Amino acid sequence: MLSSERYGGMSPFDEMKSWIGFGPADEQRLRALLPFVRPRLRALSDVFYARILAHPGAAAVLKDAAQVERLRVTLQRWTEELLAGPWDHAYFQRRERIGRVHAEVGLPSRYMFTAMSVYRHELSQIAYSSLPAGEVYETCRTLERVTDMDLAIMTGTYVEGREAHQIATLQDLIVSHMPVTVLLIDEFGGVSAATRPGTRLFGDGEVVGRPYLEALPPEVVEAADLPARLERALTTGREVTVPRVDVTIDGQERNFRLSIVPLDHPRARALLHVEELTEALDTEGRLLRAESLAQLGALSAAVAHELRNPLAGISGAIQVIARSLAVDDRRKPVMEKVEQQVRRLDALVTDLLAFSRPSEPRISTVRLDEVTRTVVELVQRDHPLVSLRATGMGLARADPNLVHQILLNLVLNAVQALDGPGRVEVLLSDGHVVVNDDGAGIAPENLDRIFQPFFTTRTRGTGLGLAISRKAAVSMGGRLILGQGPLPGAAFVLELPTA
Repeated sequence: MLSSERYGGMSPFDEMKSWIGFGPADEQRLRALLPFVRPRLRALSDVFYARILAHPGAAAVLKDAAQVERLRVTLQRWTEELLAGPWDHAYFQRRERIGRVHAEVGLPSRYMFTAMSVYRHELSQIAYSSLPAGEVYETCRTLERVTDMDLAIMTGTYVEGREAHQIATLQDLIVSHMPVTVLLIDEFGGVSAATRPGTRLFGDGEVVGRPYLEALPPEVVEAADLPARLERALTTGREVTVPRVDVTIDGQERNFRLSIVPLDHPRARALLHVEELTEALDTEGRLLRAESLAQLGALSAAVAHELRNPLAGISGAIQVIARSLAVDDRRKPVMEKVEQQVRRLDALVTDLLAFSRPSEPRISTVRLDEVTRTVVELVQRDHPLVSLRATGMGLARADPNLVHQILLNLVLNAVQALDGPGRVEVLLSDGHVVVNDDGAGIAPENLDRIFQPFFTTRTRGTGLGLAISRKAAVSMGGRLILGQGPLPGAAFVLELPTA
């Protein structure tokens, strides 16, 4: 602290008095002025706080009238000390405290200087009106010295206090944005301190003062077997770490790493460090999936190129043989079945190439209702038992051919999911298409797999349709997701940039 430092055997306050020439004569002048000031202390405080309340910046640190009244009393006591002394180490410390309080309440430093100027002027006016003319000048000079000293002392601790507050604020800011939570657990199992009392892990409730078993989600406590691990850490005196805890909280999969560190402190027996890994693991998973898809795309392209030419040769040969057979030859139906299988394999090759090397989108303004009408008419011809309806209109910035490909795939999937009569509705708005059916929907165990390449629930499907469609949507700056619609079956939502 400043008050305990020494400079060449002289305290800071003594050095300050020596610097400005404050001595016994000044002390006598101040004590001589006090009898004239004392009857006017209330009036002085009225003038002082009237000036403060007239300026919003200074008045902002005041809470209510009761606080102002308390401060009036404090100001009167400060004035008595200013004029009566003694101007010793205790005086110096009281002024230091005033500076710290000004920093704590957030009073801007400029008001300390302006307020001191106002108050010094009022005291000088009393000196002019009360003292003999020959004493006024020196008394006013003494008032300047003593108020300058008070201001210097208060300003020093004010600056220290502001810096400490700013550092503490920065530390709180750093801690509040760390992706970890630290709890201190006392000997009774209660939380004595926490770095982040309000987080996604704890919700909005207060953590400090609660038992740690109640503060943490029960899923985390159970999965990590926290009571047993805490007991082990306290018994052995060694840190216990749980590298990975996977839980489901409010329907969301979340992942954590926990560490328990034993402590020897009156208010803390252990430190519990909780780090959420959910976002990091999600990011890692997306990167791995992207890498896997890239490798799968390269493999698919290689396989497709190797198959395409042989299939073309087989198809041509089968057609030549089939045409050479008589109409009633019993081998002709067999040849036709072989040709159907060859065509199916060729369709698979086409899908493989589309998945591995999607065409570059050519963006323009697309009328979604026109593209949808074409798709609905095309599918309706082959599925007369299904009620197909498109409602709404909309524009999007997209590639019309890719939009047609995506919608054709979605509508065909919806029709095939009905496996007979049923309803399919296509709902349109700007940049938004929903394809919804009234079928059985998607089984819960398949929800996370429907967009994976080669996943299909149909015996003759390639499992690439949705993967290709999603890839095409992303290439246009949009996305394809599973959503909700008015019908009870599956609802696929295509979102595209709006025109």
